[in-house]
Amino acid sequence: MLETTQELDKQEKAALVSDKVKALKSELILDAALTVFSLRGVAEATLEEIAGEAGFSKASLYNYFPDKERIFLAVAMREAERFIDILMNSGETSVSPTLPFKENMRRYLLLRLEHTRKHFHFIVSMNLAEIFKCEDIQKGSLHGYIDFKEELFKKSIVPILNWAKDKNEITTLFNDLTLCRIIDGMTLGVIHDWIKNKKVGDTDEVANLLIELLVNGMGKR
Repeated sequence: MLETTQELDKQEKAALVSDKVKALKSELILDAALTVFSLRGVAEATLEEIAGEAGFSKASLYNYFPDKERIFLAVAMREAERFIDILMNSGETSVSPTLPFKENMRRYLLLRLEHTRKHFHFIVSMNLAEIFKCEDIQKGSLHGYIDFKEELFKKSIVPILNWAKDKNEITTLFNDLTLCRIIDGMTLGVIHDWIKNKKVGDTDEVANLLIELLVNGMGKR
């Protein structure tokens, strides 16, 4: 009986070590994918390039991810969680229910634009128009990506909107997710200009201009 228990303990420890190793290797693949996607975009990136960057063979990637779509979604979700953690928990630069709406939005937009600057081609690839060019993703379902975007909105922009509503700083007939898509669309419009000009603009200046547009609209002042 004792030998059986010891054997089970050994098997459990071996399984735990195996899971940790697999998780570490998965992270290596995601790090490599982020590098490749940031340089070339999702549509142009290949599994061979990702494998090479990670120090794996292409065949070994399939032990961790079935295709490029799943790698892209995994990277996107990981980076989104990192973005939210910085936005909510970074101290002096994080958003807070005690701050005015404009300051919270400035911090959100500035972080979003700086994140775009750092991983330019990858962030560009998160635009649906770019994703549709990717053959692997055309064959799969985009529902996971769309659901992921809505969850990102709920964890980042929606709290800012709700804090502002509670303090009567803003009023609108749009629901929260529609407002999130409007804010997201404004930001993507700037990013598309950066793509066209092949140059990232001044993130502080752009964040302030977007806030002015969001808060004051397009009327004469």
